[in-house]
Amino acid sequence: MDQVKVKLWTNQYIMIVILSLVIFAAFYMITAGFPIFVSTISDNPAIAGTMTTTLMVASLVTRFFASVMIQKVNMKLLLIIFHLYFIGTIGLTFLSDSIGFLIFIRALQGIGFCMLTNLVFTISSNIVPKSRLGEGLVFFAMSTSIGTTIGPLIAIAYLANYSFKSMMVVTLGLMIFALVCSFFTKNTGKLEKKRPQPTNKEPFYKYMFDRRVLLPSILVAFNYMAIAGTVNFVGAFGKEINLGGSISQFFIAQGISMVFVRSISGKIFDRFGHRILIIPGAISGAIGLTLLGLSTSMWMVLVSGVLFGIAFAILQPIIQAWALTLVPPEKKATANSMLLIFMDSGMAIGSLGLGFLAKMVGYGMTLTYSAVFMVIILILYLIGSKK
Repeated sequence: MDQVKVKLWTNQYIMIVILSLVIFAAFYMITAGFPIFVSTISDNPAIAGTMTTTLMVASLVTRFFASVMIQKVNMKLLLIIFHLYFIGTIGLTFLSDSIGFLIFIRALQGIGFCMLTNLVFTISSNIVPKSRLGEGLVFFAMSTSIGTTIGPLIAIAYLANYSFKSMMVVTLGLMIFALVCSFFTKNTGKLEKKRPQPTNKEPFYKYMFDRRVLLPSILVAFNYMAIAGTVNFVGAFGKEINLGGSISQFFIAQGISMVFVRSISGKIFDRFGHRILIIPGAISGAIGLTLLGLSTSMWMVLVSGVLFGIAFAILQPIIQAWALTLVPPEKKATANSMLLIFMDSGMAIGSLGLGFLAKMVGYGMTLTYSAVFMVIILILYLIGSKK
């Protein structure tokens, strides 16, 4: 019973939750804003999707080196350095509007995003007490998901009335605030110094890969393929069905649903496990995306937002918590790294593939077809989790 009462909401935990919320909000403002901006200077959805794919590919490549760097360098110092780096990449967007230059900036931002997310995920994993792993990771994931939700919401609503450049000034302010917060974090690397020793003698690929986490990683990848559709194309879909910037209310409905479900899902996981959550989560996500793509009115958009919000609340954090229970403590960094690599891969593949699909069938049908990713998650989970 004493273990259950271990304090979760320490000053450091609160700080990393705030920090991750601001980072993800700023990042997804840019991620959702770029396709909208690019669609005004190029009438090709594939190019808009390429912006996100470029970022995720750069992030994916960096992931293979990020974990090693984090083990060797002071985490707080790295956090400050890459905040400054990301702020610099935002500044570069004011220099030119050429497609080639913007793609180059997105590649640079992918490197920064990789390092920042690796750092906040690792710091949070070190801070959360083992006896409250599910609850701690779900609340941390709630901060990243709220950021992922309100970022596109703000971007779509903002760009319906103001310019892309002024929106970048807003994101610049958010990242400066995050930089200030990073000065108040503590380096948690010391907690991990004893853990890598058993794996130091292993080949590099074994440090980066553990087959026990392969199924959860694949499920996370398909989840982010579905998320790529909503992040990149909901704004353009609003124009397609004459709802304009008001379609951003999809993210409000998603966020409210997500916060409610997240408030209880962590405790459910700690008590009953993952199966009772992942199955209904995938089903709700499939129905939500199907309804979103078929929407012709705001009430349909809002209902789809609630349904997809349930999936959004459950799948990523519960799969992550499940993955961490499959490996010993010294392999937590490996598990987190694999999950992040597959997240980036899913977002990159989803953005590019759905961008080409949107060019052929339109944004609405693209969002409907993306429900297939949720069906695949359900099938793979039902088959693979039995083992």
